[in-house]
Amino acid sequence: MYIAVFALSLLAQTNNYPTKFSPAIAQRPDVQKATAFVDANFESQQVPEWIRLTEIPAPSGKEEKRGAYVKAELEKLGYQTVTDSIGNLHARRKGTGKGPTLVFASHLDTVFPENTNVKVTRKPDGTLHAPGVGDNTIAVAGLLQAIRAMDAAKMQTTGDIIFLFSVQEEVGLKGMYAWFENNRKDTDLLVALDSNLGPVGYGALGIYWSRMKFTGPGAHTNRSKGAPNPVRAAAQCITDIYTVPIPDGDPMLGTVYNVGGMMSSGNIVNAVPQEVAFTVDLRTIDKSVMGQLDDAIVSKCDSAARAFGVTFQREWIQKSEPGGTPVQLEDRRKHPLVQTAIDVTKYVGVKLLPGKEAIASGSTDANVGVVAGIPSITVGRGNGAGGHTLTEWANIESARTGTKLILLLAASLTEN
Repeated sequence: MYIAVFALSLLAQTNNYPTKFSPAIAQRPDVQKATAFVDANFESQQVPEWIRLTEIPAPSGKEEKRGAYVKAELEKLGYQTVTDSIGNLHARRKGTGKGPTLVFASHLDTVFPENTNVKVTRKPDGTLHAPGVGDNTIAVAGLLQAIRAMDAAKMQTTGDIIFLFSVQEEVGLKGMYAWFENNRKDTDLLVALDSNLGPVGYGALGIYWSRMKFTGPGAHTNRSKGAPNPVRAAAQCITDIYTVPIPDGDPMLGTVYNVGGMMSSGNIVNAVPQEVAFTVDLRTIDKSVMGQLDDAIVSKCDSAARAFGVTFQREWIQKSEPGGTPVQLEDRRKHPLVQTAIDVTKYVGVKLLPGKEAIASGSTDANVGVVAGIPSITVGRGNGAGGHTLTEWANIESARTGTKLILLLAASLTEN
């Protein structure tokens, strides 16, 4: 394995993809002690804590209890923690020199409301089942254990490491936007822990969530003929939106839009509501395509409103800009952050398809850094499926691999 990874590193150099990882880093005594700590305490400490954290409800905006648990554990280890006004929690581990400051980000929140049954079931096939067990509790538990492993092994890094436990990721990366606003200058490299083990994400999927609202005077059915009608305007707009073509191109651009999710109107049968609204979800990694499609969709709404004599107003719910296409992000792909993560991922035993080791997309806290021009990636923290559903599950053993991935990234990326 060592020889294969070394050869991979040489190949990466010749392809203009420099890496900061080598097997020598993994063989450092302090790094080996840290990984040995993970193995020795995986079943006795990490898995039980993972279960405990999963069973602490943490819907977006209500992560306080889970955050309090993480805060207490960090303070037991001697860290000074900082909690900002929105609820983000972070702590800093000092390096030995002047290396880059590396931020590991793991979001605390889940998509499930407070009354959801989050009791964890462990099955004989080596899986844990519960809403939120994968997205993103597996990462929270893994990052906590990686911190303990670093400290127990007295693992040294040249640069500082900031451990960030963010909030409200599931509702538009709100926690990361708030944290980044105050800490951007202190972030050299950003690694979001939020996906299955696999390709490294170095881009950002743009997401525009809008509420399209039509208003006008309501009228009883007997008087509705020819009257301004927000319902007809909304219906016409929805029909027209679906005539907007998606540009031909690489399917990896992930361009898609949809109407639905949230629709509202009146509450009685025999009246035309005075206000009708629906939501639009538009996604792509291409900056120019995002602008073109957004303009076209809004134009359809304006035209429908004029045709039926009502008022149209667009309200933003979320506006996360796209990072760019692979061509637009060619310089990002060449940054050592990306190839280092690829090499470490392979080193810990994760198989990556040739030519698909990295993708110029992602919908995680790393998006904020990508759009801001900070070298940022998303890496896996374990494997599972059923995210955002009540049947979510995660593979237990994969969490061990994900935690070791954190340790090797910490040792590699903080060096000059």
